[in-house]
Amino acid sequence: IVHLDDDDEEADGEYHGEANDDEEKVLGNELELCVDREMENEFTEEDVVVGPISGMRFRDKDTLFAFYKEHARLRGFSVIKRNSNKKGGDTARYITYCRDRTRIRKIKFTTKSNNCKARLAAVLDDSGCWRVSKVVHNHNHELLQSVLRLMAGHRSVCDSLKRDLVAHDRSGIRPSKNIRLAEVQRGGPQNLGCTPKDCRNYILKSSNFEMQEGDTQSLLNFFREIQVKDREFFYSIDVDNIGRLRNVIWVHSHCKAAYEQFHDAICFDTTYLVNRYNMPCASFVGINHHRQSILLGCALMSHEDINSYKLVFRT
Repeated sequence: IVHLDDDDEEADGEYHGEANDDEEKVLGNELELCVDREMENEFTEEDVVVGPISGMRFRDKDTLFAFYKEHARLRGFSVIKRNSNKKGGDTARYITYCRDRTRIRKIKFTTKSNNCKARLAAVLDDSGCWRVSKVVHNHNHELLQSVLRLMAGHRSVCDSLKRDLVAHDRSGIRPSKNIRLAEVQRGGPQNLGCTPKDCRNYILKSSNFEMQEGDTQSLLNFFREIQVKDREFFYSIDVDNIGRLRNVIWVHSHCKAAYEQFHDAICFDTTYLVNRYNMPCASFVGINHHRQSILLGCALMSHEDINSYKLVFRT
């Protein structure tokens, strides 16, 4: 299989740049060592530093991307998936990873793209393994290991940092001091592994639906009281892996009856907010034969993400 990028004319598997006999011998030895471990994907730190070589094989594309991403981290750049081709089926046949073209802005409104050609292309062979078909290691920019925590591909809020941020937030520490405390505990902001904005976003996200003691039980009691009076009343509660309330959906019996008659046009509105928890109060609204808005159902959503929307619509 031959794969050509849009802006490259070289065929897959070619090494870009001139190399003397010694360099080719070194590359051949490195490839031989890597091939011995390719099926198990047991790579040493030296393998990761050297990076991918044409002909290396990986058991799946996730392992391939993890290897290339770790190599990029050690070198000082970030990578993203550029494209893939499924050839009319559900399984991708080839895939390309390239350098993330974002960079730290020094001047306002400057372009984020520097047209770096560094990339990796791989194809799915007959054995079901992903084989590296082409690698370009040359960069047209400086590698910046000192700002890895600012690159989207490498920064993340680790589990220990998450626990500290949540614990400090519950104790009443404001987000700015909470983040500063985390920086001091870890020896400086460079050791956080993420940006202060990432920490602030996580604090807000984790506290969005942290109901105070008694609020969750009060909500459940309220629904049960309604269900005693209205046997057709429906409610569904979604919790996370540690039992915290995330999403709530409820529908009254008269809303069900209205839906049976007036379900031709339905609007899902998430513009209302609950001030105390800063949560969207979503509503399903229809139109009756008098052209009046009628309520068909409601939901409290902890986050406006794809999973929450899928849950609400499915329920």
